[in-house]
Amino acid sequence: MEQREYTTGAGAAPGGLATGRGVGAGQLIADAPADIPAGAPAVTAAPVGAAAADTRAERLAVRLAAADPGAAHDLFTAAYGLYGARHFGGVVEAGRAAGPGTSWWHGPSVQLPAGLRSRVGRQAGGPRRARRIAADAQPPVAPATRGRHRKPERSPGSTPQEVAVERRTAARLLAAHPLVTATGPHAAGFPLVRRHADWLAERFLTVLGYPLTIGHSYARLHKAGLPGRGLTGFEPAGYAGLVRALSALADGRPVEAERDDVLQLLDEWQVLTRDADGAPQVDRELARALGPLAAPPAEGPALTVRRLLAETPVVLLDELSAEERGWLLEHQWAEAELFADFLGLEAEIRAEGVALLDPADELTDLALPGSGTLAQAALLLAERLVEDLRPLPEESAPSAVLIPDALIDGALGDITDEYGLAAGWHRDYLADLAGFRRDALDLLRRMQLIAPAGRAWLLRAPAARYAPPSEVHRTSGSGRHSRPGPAVQQELMV
Repeated sequence: MEQREYTTGAGAAPGGLATGRGVGAGQLIADAPADIPAGAPAVTAAPVGAAAADTRAERLAVRLAAADPGAAHDLFTAAYGLYGARHFGGVVEAGRAAGPGTSWWHGPSVQLPAGLRSRVGRQAGGPRRARRIAADAQPPVAPATRGRHRKPERSPGSTPQEVAVERRTAARLLAAHPLVTATGPHAAGFPLVRRHADWLAERFLTVLGYPLTIGHSYARLHKAGLPGRGLTGFEPAGYAGLVRALSALADGRPVEAERDDVLQLLDEWQVLTRDADGAPQVDRELARALGPLAAPPAEGPALTVRRLLAETPVVLLDELSAEERGWLLEHQWAEAELFADFLGLEAEIRAEGVALLDPADELTDLALPGSGTLAQAALLLAERLVEDLRPLPEESAPSAVLIPDALIDGALGDITDEYGLAAGWHRDYLADLAGFRRDALDLLRRMQLIAPAGRAWLLRAPAARYAPPSEVHRTSGSGRHSRPGPAVQQELMV
């Protein structure tokens, strides 16, 4: 699985708080073999001169430009470690708590907007009634609490409780946005990061093995490489251009290849800005701090598992090594308390593994549940697949089950009929079901609710947290796009 390739651990991470001058163009990754695996660690080199740094940056850029898109994403992430945390959204319904021995397949489900709960509509009246329910329901909206960690603080905390809240807020901001600048989109939280810099540096290094670099106008958290977490919209040539641009700006040279995607990102990162007269301004210190220096690899199970818990939606026990699995089973309650205090995350412990949830639904770079055509369709698709495929309560509960390919097409066709026009879904998707299927499955994959198995897909147990309770099983193949279940097929043959 993808998460098992995650480069984790503290290794020889530098300790304490680094200044902006301590990390820069001279600390580029060392030369690595051309066949570097996805998610391989960035090997840091000792500080070198500008000429050597430029040479290594150019070598990295050449490798990025020659890589395929997936490998380029993973190579960039392994070198830079710039990505946000990702966690499930939605809370378990009140009064339906479950213990660690309960399977996700049979455990309590989360509260979803009424328009996305389709069981009643499908069992009592079919697609037409479901369309009427969807039309009457209010469309899902983003949670009101989203973005809470970006609100400015009124005054420095004075009591221990206020200090703890400030530190947690700053830590959450860095976990969600590893680069925070004094004038960027998350500038309101930068004073908090500066105020608690020493504590944050110590905690990130101790808990996750992540070095933290803080300069006069920025804070940069160095995460370990994680497959599948590249920059949105970037492809190999764009990554190569970005590496060359950062190296040039750090060295005081002009950017030669003016790619729009690169310039836009440098502007977003506040490396390139303009003064009141429109003249370009370069933050060379920040450009140096953004040089490739990800956190080093793990040396033991503790940081390996902690990084997976902190950065990925769910950690399944059977995808860990024996040592990692034993460590998690022994320490899961202590880790739940640690992450609740550090990042405000709540642990959902089930028979198959552990997921850390954010009650505020904000500490994630992908929202599920979420607003928009793709998020709504993906959630409904997961629900239908779970209803058809989850094992009965008296059966064994595997961590994943194989999804028949025809079931995906049938379920997506049914929910498109039932919800598409009534819910105002994007017409481009309604006109291109193949593209709709591709993107919906990709979202479920990135949220770790499904996983590839060759040319097929596996439905993972945590997907059941978004389906209705399992007391009653829906008859499979009830929509006009679905194939009839075995019992129905037998009746038709008589």
